[in-house]
Amino acid sequence: MIKVKVNTPPKSGDLMNLFSQVDWAKNRKSRDVEKMLSNEDWMVCLYDGELLVGFARIITDGCFRGLLDDVIIDRAYRSKGLGRKLMQEIMALSRPLDALFLNAGMEMEAFYVRFGFHKFEKLTMIYRK
Repeated sequence: MIKVKVNTPPKSGDLMNLFSQVDWAKNRKSRDVEKMLSNEDWMVCLYDGELLVGFARIITDGCFRGLLDDVIIDRAYRSKGLGRKLMQEIMALSRPLDALFLNAGMEMEAFYVRFGFHKFEKLTMIYRK
């Protein structure tokens, strides 16, 4: 049975295990993930027993805007409906927000459209140090 925990940070090592499974997060450092978790706004974790199998977070001001980030399901648990469950839970948390933004690969577009996301035809810019 999959358990849902809302706004309860996972252990950083457990989250590092998930991050190691995807190209976009595999180079994150444990100390940085610990810092991220200590400053996190809203998050949802999925557990199979004690095993962290899903994670998503929203960085937000709490009323106007939010950024949905780090949506991930353990590779052994993919294609079992857990991505949908994770998104339903995180979208419930986002209800107070006027807008929720998301950056994702093009291959994920069909998945996120099911939850009401659509392409935002504006300029997106990034600054990286």
